[in-house]
Amino acid sequence: MTPEEKKILEALAWMCEQYMSRGNGRLDHKAMHAGELAVEVLASYGLVKPEIQGGSWTEEGLLLLDEA
Repeated sequence: MTPEEKKILEALAWMCEQYMSRGNGRLDHKAMHAGELAVEVLASYGLVKPEIQGGSWTEEGLLLLDEA
């Protein structure tokens, strides 16, 4: 991932953590299209493991959150 991609993904990851977190490492997109797309993008970079109603952070995703 390029430095630009990392910056964008950090922002997206923190928005998801802030607005979609269940507080247990899982994200719930609440059937919002923007949330579904965010999980899809994060999953494409290996940062989230997609699930039916959202996803859960991977080790790489948690590391990205810790570094930001």
